[in-house]
Amino acid sequence: MPSPLPEVPARTVVREDMRPSACVSAAQNDCHAREVVSAAVRSVVDHLEPPLSSLIRRGDRVLVKANMGCSGFRNPEDRVTSHPAYLEAIIECLLDCGARVTFGDDVARTAQYQRIWHKTGMSEVAKRTGARLADFVQAGGREVRGFLQFPKTYLITNLVFDADVIVNAANCRSLSKVVLSGAIKNMFGAMLGLRKLRIHQLFFDPSEFARVIVDIHRVVKPSVSFLDLTTVIEGQGVADAIRPVGLILGSTDAVALDTLAAHAIGYDRLTIWTSIHGNAVGLGSNQIDRISVRGLKWNSFEKKRLLYPEPEPSYRESLTDQVTRRLNNTILRPRPVIASQTCTACGACASRCPVGAIRRSPHEKFSIDLDQCPDCGC
Repeated sequence: MPSPLPEVPARTVVREDMRPSACVSAAQNDCHAREVVSAAVRSVVDHLEPPLSSLIRRGDRVLVKANMGCSGFRNPEDRVTSHPAYLEAIIECLLDCGARVTFGDDVARTAQYQRIWHKTGMSEVAKRTGARLADFVQAGGREVRGFLQFPKTYLITNLVFDADVIVNAANCRSLSKVVLSGAIKNMFGAMLGLRKLRIHQLFFDPSEFARVIVDIHRVVKPSVSFLDLTTVIEGQGVADAIRPVGLILGSTDAVALDTLAAHAIGYDRLTIWTSIHGNAVGLGSNQIDRISVRGLKWNSFEKKRLLYPEPEPSYRESLTDQVTRRLNNTILRPRPVIASQTCTACGACASRCPVGAIRRSPHEKFSIDLDQCPDCGC
């Protein structure tokens, strides 16, 4: 449990480097009933610093990045995805600011995305709020330069660049590769398709993988992030279970958000590389004693001790294996082809391609411009 901040007596001068450098707004929330979640999210918004109204102007185009899962068709109760009641409450607060809201995620499962919207409850959120539910792939994408030497670029959905403000509506869970999947990890889904899988294959080491996750967050950089810890999956890969934690958090500092979440669930003794690298590049603060909490008496909140996720296996990879893996996922990677014997020339793949690399030929067949193809598998 984190130690409380010391009380400062009158006339005591506090050194500048000891002042809290990040602010997180927090509210207790014990269930996902719509009325209960709405009250908690509004409390978080009321205690945001700076206030939401200063981040969003009337008429702004706001993109809300939800989490709809990376595989399968998930029920909200599975707690792998952003809960629709939580997302709806965030959208309502944005609409109150006069925002024009679009929300979604990269589900990257071809024509199945509408089924995913229904399964995760997002279709109902769109109906109730009037916000636009968008498919990240259908909107197209573009290669964007990151801050690392490798990978140099990421295929990011155009919705990011069409928006005036990005809002991060993240879900908190235990996840072996990053220990805690929270606000920073959620922006990984702004990258399209199987490019995410290639990042997994290129970066086995958790620290290097986290460095790329942080880099993508820097590229997209949401103006404000929310994190749902009403219930949290613990022990991923060991003995998965859903445990009550009872918190919803919000901040303009995603690193501080994940740091506070780690302390709330008992992961503060674990190495969370996304927070470490995020702090190192100036995204925010991962020092608990430099994070102030508004809206909740943090020292009185009962911290949990959730089961740790399965640790990533540690092994030394030979230089030959490293080079082979890098080549197999870059220069020697498999390239897509049109299966001419089974192609029905329906045009679905061409309409789905986020960069327009698939085109109809003069003979009513399709071809792929491999120079333009981003290998996203969409």
